[in-house]
Amino acid sequence: MNTDGPKLFSRLLLISILLTGLLLPGCGTVSTAQIEREQRVKNSPQYNSDEVEFENPINAPIMAKGSTWKYIRKSFFSSRKDPEPTGDLPVVSIRKKDWVNIPKTELYFAWLGHSSILIAADGKTILVDPVLEERASPFTWVGPTRFHPTPVTVDGLPPIDVVLITHDHYDHLEEPTMKALADKAGLFVVPLGIGNLLEEWEIPTSKIVELDWWESHRMGTLQFTATPAVHYANRGLFDGNERLWCSWSIRGEYKSFFVSGDSGYFDGFRKIGKKLGPFNVTFLKIGAYDEMWRQIHMTPEEAVQQHQDLRGDVMVPLHWATFDLGLHPWYEPIERMIAAADQQEVNYVTPRIGQQFNLNLLLELKPWWRNVDKL
Repeated sequence: MNTDGPKLFSRLLLISILLTGLLLPGCGTVSTAQIEREQRVKNSPQYNSDEVEFENPINAPIMAKGSTWKYIRKSFFSSRKDPEPTGDLPVVSIRKKDWVNIPKTELYFAWLGHSSILIAADGKTILVDPVLEERASPFTWVGPTRFHPTPVTVDGLPPIDVVLITHDHYDHLEEPTMKALADKAGLFVVPLGIGNLLEEWEIPTSKIVELDWWESHRMGTLQFTATPAVHYANRGLFDGNERLWCSWSIRGEYKSFFVSGDSGYFDGFRKIGKKLGPFNVTFLKIGAYDEMWRQIHMTPEEAVQQHQDLRGDVMVPLHWATFDLGLHPWYEPIERMIAAADQQEVNYVTPRIGQQFNLNLLLELKPWWRNVDKL
């Protein structure tokens, strides 16, 4: 049985999905866009028509062989060390006025928590994997709860030129937030297959751009290229891998950056770095790892290697300190990443949640997370 334990890393969410099965895709009139999308899916080199699903570039089972019972024991019957903060995480509120008139030649960004990022580059504003609700869940009453308040609401965001999505999991693609962005954002750039979800959420087809791996879309001086990742996709029990997952290369006239999304480590990142790098900054996932699902969620040390493979300059760690989605202490990912980065002499920054950061002005940031837990 294809369980959702390591997928959503939430015991409560797993139980609720198994009991309800309420997440089947909606039915309705088939549009021309849907027909074209289905044909593109079938023609994709990543799509296995026999299995009726997208596939990874390498063999990568979601769970390591023989680890199911080990996962159950660790999740349900073992005590955990520091699964969440005992104090308040420092959060800086996003202000619209700070995101207007930013010079085109500079790259500004703010980490909004987990994998959500607000980026200004080449005169455009980009919002990556926006998850702003209280829970990373299809339900309001169960599922992983935020460690900290969101630094911004949709109404508090500046005008958004591009919403960029890496894959369809609930901690990366959130229905209420996407619906609220329908009128506010100019374009939604997503992996192949996700357009159908966005249409169901009443986002205009004319605003949706779907890309397969190695396909690109240009907006002004920015070029968005969907690049491979080792992961999986699903939002319910019966839609496994119907939609593609990806990482993103964004190259501009003045700056270039990379967004990893979720992925296991593989040598394809060297190909990306050779073909599309170097990158001024890489936004890379470091949390929610375990040896049991290492094939599809890399460790902090592997993220540092990924940064080097991509030929990145500055590394920004994501996917930690917002939701309890793994079995490790909440602060462990950043400490392991820093140890590996220092050993490899990799440049990195660790901004506070919501803190606006100018890539041209590298600040020496304090390890703010070490003062969070109450003694």
